[in-house]
Amino acid sequence: IDRFVAASIVVLFCCVAAQAATPPPLPAVVAKAVKETAAICTEVGGKPDAANAVTRADLNGDGIEDYLLQVGAINCDGAASVYGDRAKGVIVYVGDSKGGATEAFNDMSYGMTLEGAGPAAKLWLTVSGQSCGKPPAKDFASENFCDRSVVWNAKTRKFDYGPVSTVKMVQ
Repeated sequence: IDRFVAASIVVLFCCVAAQAATPPPLPAVVAKAVKETAAICTEVGGKPDAANAVTRADLNGDGIEDYLLQVGAINCDGAASVYGDRAKGVIVYVGDSKGGATEAFNDMSYGMTLEGAGPAAKLWLTVSGQSCGKPPAKDFASENFCDRSVVWNAKTRKFDYGPVSTVKMVQ
């Protein structure tokens, strides 16, 4: 009986921990955007895997999860280049207290970094040329790349790029 009780406790703990680790469902607008973006892969005969397409973080410091959709994080088995070979779409949705979200930023990026956690989380996007405060290069191989922060504007309730003076040049 002791072994049975111990095994039952382990199984119960395992299942409760697994349930706690499962994030809540995405807001409808975010789930719809993921589905529509993944459908591009399906339409060309690929098999989409969007498991890593959305990152959750409090990007505006209000204590509510926001959602970052990275198109480049969708793996399209059988049609890998369907989303392009360089810059990919990035959309940030601001979460609300009712489980919904609103699009607050949409641009193209070569990559992203999430720095910090909680209300101190900061999003950096890898961009190029004029977005880095540099003139456009004559060709892609000569282009300047930088990481540029994305900051919250409480008045407009949108995100925008931080000042060019704060960019981190990518070597």
